[in-house]
Amino acid sequence: MATQKNNPPTGVLVAVGTIALMIILYFIILAIFPELFESLPKAEVQPVKE
Repeated sequence: MATQKNNPPTGVLVAVGTIALMIILYFIILAIFPELFESLPKAEVQPVKE
């Protein structure tokens, strides 16, 4: 009797691995070039109109 392993599809493994790699690369780039992310436009808090 052959044992069947419950393996996820290859696409799911590739997607999870790609997301993890992108997160790691983000922190590496953030450590090397912090001024790159400081120059990005940021949203400002708008006052609530009543």
